[in-house]
Amino acid sequence: MTKRLVLALVALTAAVAIALAVPLGIMVDRDQRAAFVSVLQVDTLVTAAQLAATSDSAWQETVSAAAERTGARIVVVRRDLTLAADSDLSALDRTFDRPEIDRALAGDLSSDIRISTTLGGALRFVAAPVVDKGQVVAAVRLSLPESEVDAVVAGTRRSLVAFILSVVLAAALVAWLLARSLAAPLHRLAGVARRLPDDLTLRGDDAYGPGEVRQVAAALNVTAGRLGELVKRQQRVAADASHHLRTPLTGIRLRLEAIEDLAGEGAVRANAAAALSEVDRLARRLDQVLELARSDSGTVSTRIDASTVVTDRIATWQQAAARAEITLKGSVIPDLVVHAPVGVLDRVVDELVGNALRYAHRQVVVELTRTDDQVRLAVADDGPGLAADERDAVFERFARGSQAKPGGSGLGLALVRESSRAAGGDAVAEGSPIGGLQITTTWPT
Repeated sequence: MTKRLVLALVALTAAVAIALAVPLGIMVDRDQRAAFVSVLQVDTLVTAAQLAATSDSAWQETVSAAAERTGARIVVVRRDLTLAADSDLSALDRTFDRPEIDRALAGDLSSDIRISTTLGGALRFVAAPVVDKGQVVAAVRLSLPESEVDAVVAGTRRSLVAFILSVVLAAALVAWLLARSLAAPLHRLAGVARRLPDDLTLRGDDAYGPGEVRQVAAALNVTAGRLGELVKRQQRVAADASHHLRTPLTGIRLRLEAIEDLAGEGAVRANAAAALSEVDRLARRLDQVLELARSDSGTVSTRIDASTVVTDRIATWQQAAARAEITLKGSVIPDLVVHAPVGVLDRVVDELVGNALRYAHRQVVVELTRTDDQVRLAVADDGPGLAADERDAVFERFARGSQAKPGGSGLGLALVRESSRAAGGDAVAEGSPIGGLQITTTWPT
């Protein structure tokens, strides 16, 4: 916005300045040339009057003084067209026959411009008669190269161009200040809007800036307030659900454990063990649903030591991997820090490693590396893998692949992708370098 406004105002000012400067330049050009000729005519008439007031013997001295004063070349020609005086001190024993001299000797003031073969360029001249006692006794001519007139005009043009540039630069400065005064509140409001998904307590300044911007800020504040209340209610519902559902599940589990302990070998004990397994699966599904609810509601991100988190979770899963006779390997680059809500990376690692151990034959590999401005967490197994057309669908809620084992909920990978995306990263499924499936998540640094 600032750039467009500045460019628009500068272009408009430049167009107006040029539209005014072109005719002004033409008029100044003409005036400068006319003024130059007028001054040359006055100098010529003054020199003619001085010559008429002095004797022939003093004409050379008078001509030299006038030439020094005016900067022009001055020649005096008698009626017989012989040269009587010359400011250039050329030979005087020669004739000087020029059309303007003939007109001056006839009593007329002559002013014109012509090409001089001697100078190799245009010559501006004025010739006037020298009158003594009512008789024309000689003609005097003042001449200057037209390049001197052109130099004066060119200087005026340069001044005019400098004036236009200064006007355009002043317009650019005013436009920039005006654009900043209009755009600064919008930039601040945009910054609040960008950070709002991570912190719903932020508010825009609805007391500063143009009226329209204040209205937008007020509307954004109202929306943020309502979203904040909605998120708080959703978090309270999730917390209440967690409490009220876990308590009866814990009671059921304790009773089933008691039945299993008291029952002898037989169907009752087997059914109790199966019921315990279902209760554990239900509790895990409940945890996943609640985590998805928390992911939807959003939480404030902070700096997380990803290297430490991943290393700790690998160590925690080593015992489960050993029971399943699966080798769990970890490759973690130290001192990698990511920006994510507290606890999210831990849950993602648990979901990925638990899912990999469920399907792996002999090996699971966890890698934490850095690429550009992101941290990459990849968990690979050597299990059956997934067909290419199923790799994106498994991230949908309650979706399961064709190779899925019984007992899963279809929520684990959905939680992984939604958690990583909420933190500013992503999750993708791809072929594993060790033969099965690899889930790769990225996290902002």
